[in-house]
Amino acid sequence: MIKNTFYNLPEEKRQRITDAIFNEFAGSSGERVSINNIIKNANISRGSFYQYFDDKVDLVEVMTRSFINFSLKKATEVISRTHGDIFVTYDLLFEILCECSKDAKQSIIMKNLIKNIKANDSLVSEYFINRFKGVAELVSVTNNFDRSNLKYTSDEDVKCLSQILTQVLKNAVFNVFVIGKPFDEVHREYHRKLEIIKTGAIAD
Repeated sequence: MIKNTFYNLPEEKRQRITDAIFNEFAGSSGERVSINNIIKNANISRGSFYQYFDDKVDLVEVMTRSFINFSLKKATEVISRTHGDIFVTYDLLFEILCECSKDAKQSIIMKNLIKNIKANDSLVSEYFINRFKGVAELVSVTNNFDRSNLKYTSDEDVKCLSQILTQVLKNAVFNVFVIGKPFDEVHREYHRKLEIIKTGAIAD
């Protein structure tokens, strides 16, 4: 678990450590991440490192927390822009998340993180299985969707719809960052899937 001493650090030092963690993951799979490299690049002592973190799994949380905060911020902005339309929101979220692919370092980090999750990397899996606490925050976004044009409007139904759309979104992002498929091609496929979910597969 990340310790409060890390969050209580001055912004400049906390960002320096965070950048060192991101840079290390950009060049390594989760299991080959070197604490020594992070300590050296962040210009901190080994003792200080363990004042902030318990183990390598905490480093995955630093990155994941960054992406969650980014996603929540963007999701809230998009929901406001789309007046809560869940399908337009997910369409725009894909475009926003894929903006990271235009930045070489961000693209590599995202690629490594997603690849490690898909490949069941033990370090990343340990975090998501036993320590990940971000689901409640992500699900809370569903409370802001407009339900007036939905067939199913209960909290549980909207949550289920959001989970389905999130899975489709994750697969599309994986295709861009890990598989390396062209953005326009993946976007067309993704948009088509959203349309099928929106209109339903059963003829009237």
